Amino acid sequence: MKVLLVSPEVSPLSKTGGLGDVAGALPQALRQVGVDARVLCPLYGFIDPEPLGKTRQAGSIRLRIGGAARRAKVIETKLPATDVPLYLLQHKRSFDRKGIYSDANGDFTDNDERFLLLAQSALALPSAINWTPDVLHLHDWTVALTPACLNALPSGDARRQWASVLTIHNLMHQGVFPKTVLDKSELPHEFYNANGLEHNGCLNMLKGGIHHATKITTVSPTYSREIQEEPFAHGLQKSLKHRAADLIGIINGIDCAQWDPNTDRSLIRNYSIPDVEVGKTACKKDLLETLGLPQEEKRPLFFVVSRLDQQKGLDLLANVLPKLISDHDAAFALLGSGDPLLESTYKSISRENPDRVAAVIGFDEKLARKLFAGGDFLVVPSRFEPCGLTQLYAMRYGTIPVVRETGGLADTVTPWRPGKRSATGIVYEGMGEWELFLALEQALKVYRSQKTFSALRRNGMQRDSSWEPSAKYYAKTYSWAVEQRLKTIREEEDLKP
Repeated sequence: MKVLLVSPEVSPLSKTGGLGDVAGALPQALRQVGVDARVLCPLYGFIDPEPLGKTRQAGSIRLRIGGAARRAKVIETKLPATDVPLYLLQHKRSFDRKGIYSDANGDFTDNDERFLLLAQSALALPSAINWTPDVLHLHDWTVALTPACLNALPSGDARRQWASVLTIHNLMHQGVFPKTVLDKSELPHEFYNANGLEHNGCLNMLKGGIHHATKITTVSPTYSREIQEEPFAHGLQKSLKHRAADLIGIINGIDCAQWDPNTDRSLIRNYSIPDVEVGKTACKKDLLETLGLPQEEKRPLFFVVSRLDQQKGLDLLANVLPKLISDHDAAFALLGSGDPLLESTYKSISRENPDRVAAVIGFDEKLARKLFAGGDFLVVPSRFEPCGLTQLYAMRYGTIPVVRETGGLADTVTPWRPGKRSATGIVYEGMGEWELFLALEQALKVYRSQKTFSALRRNGMQRDSSWEPSAKYYAKTYSWAVEQRLKTIREEEDLKP
């Protein structure tokens, strides 16, 4: 099976969040289960060529966007430290910038044309590199029109046999543009309808992909069900229900070699399951010193590593945090940035409680790793969470997650109940502050029982969070997509006069 993964970002070269992590890690896992996986991504101006090693120009491709010819170069290399072929699309006018989607002034005004170029390049690339895929695996709204471009090819074009798989990483981001973008795409006007690209009088790229892709995946089984209803559907519930039979939830994994407390150089002491208590005690002491908090190692330490925005529910946590501190002998640390109001709120709580709360605004991967190793409880009160990775990192490091029952959080954290031996964390229902506070108190109850606390730690570390199971599921999905696509082509041929 030959698969071309097309993504606007791919770690470690370009990344804004989980999408980049997936696009960087999944192809490696796919190759390990026998899939010839390759990656297409733009060559942005900020990409450092140093980690790429050997590169060469594999060819060039010509496209038409809005009636104008565009020529882009294809730079061939490998994903750093892997054998995954990586094709970087070089078009300076579109991608030679310091941001992927935006800069300090906001979203780029030509994002429609930039990502139409990437979407169409998926069909043109194989002729430039002399390699033909069986499946195009498209990631998120930026390349969601590729399946429509595929379906618009004339019946005699051999590329029509390629299957397409569209992965929705976050349904909030849909690629909504004025109807005039349809002419720029040069797609047939009949594609612009309620069962295609049109939505509320605009062209919706993600909606077009949902209707035209052979198969659709999301990044967790629970999220695949949640997005078929409001409020999680964000207006696309009819489209998703229509394609429900082809909608599959596949949980994300993590790179267990990169996230390993036994080898992580960020930690003052490495550890594994047999010496987890000793290792985490040393790491907690180091963490408290790094954060400037008192060396009260027996005081439970809750923490957050997150983007600060409405989705993550951190406004709810900010409202209950003072009560948690005043009613219980607990400490808290935050690492993240985003909403200025939330940044200000957490800095204020930290100033008012300097011996209990530390707020670090920004992102520091070394500090994040220290938090996963030295903290006791990761708090993830998300209003919705397609998959989430921090809870997987936390369990890998023997830290217990406290999460709301939604999306990938529900699929990856086994809830603690008295007597449940397989539990890995605290899972709560409801979206309110009171439900969150009760969950935090439940975590404190677990903390006070050394036997239970130790069991949850070890259960989390034993959980298989690797990419291998997911890669095998994707491989099956590709096979289903190819079978379905060929069946569709045969049916179209039979209908010809």
